[in-house]
Amino acid sequence: MTHQLTFSLSYRPAFGRRDFLVGACNEEAVAWIDKYPNWSESALLICGASGCGKSHLASIFSQTQLSAKSLSLQKALAQTAQKIVVEDIDLLLSEEALFCLYNKITERHGALLMTARTLPFFKLKDLRSRMNAVPKVFISTPDEELLGAVFMKILYEKQLNVNPNLAEYAVTRLPRSFEAVVGFTEIIDTLSLSQQQKITLPLMRHALKIWENTQKEKTEQFSFFE
Repeated sequence: MTHQLTFSLSYRPAFGRRDFLVGACNEEAVAWIDKYPNWSESALLICGASGCGKSHLASIFSQTQLSAKSLSLQKALAQTAQKIVVEDIDLLLSEEALFCLYNKITERHGALLMTARTLPFFKLKDLRSRMNAVPKVFISTPDEELLGAVFMKILYEKQLNVNPNLAEYAVTRLPRSFEAVVGFTEIIDTLSLSQQQKITLPLMRHALKIWENTQKEKTEQFSFFE
């Protein structure tokens, strides 16, 4: 069989409001974005696992609030903008910088949209006090219907056509997480390109086997370092 060499090409996901797929797991987060500026506080924190749509919602906020800027924490401190988006605050190294930014936004009567994979715990007492008052919304585990729609959307963005029945076949065999679906679509994309095949049931089964082996290897590596 002839194989085509593949390259790690990036693709541009659709980040518009109409491109965001709403389900029971994320409708509360969407409602908070939509109801700005009627927030109860100057800030909002959206929490959820990798790939769940936090960055998409942050992008929607930046697009709908034309003066909003999505920035790193250090760059945000140097800005005078009233509306700031800072992602992954659970990975930030400087609690003092986040505390300073929060106070600046409050003084400007602006808005600070933050995202995190997990609810962060802050050692800095004053920051912890501020963050305790911030409304928090969690994007929970999606159902299979939403996962199927996300799967189809990502493949469409990659310009890959798939029968909805095949999408259902795959989604019912994957964990109910956005991260699993995103990772699986990368395998599908690579197989389809390298083998120059359409997405068929045999290819889908092959991709599932590769994904299962990948997860097994990750589990074994994690167990080795415990």
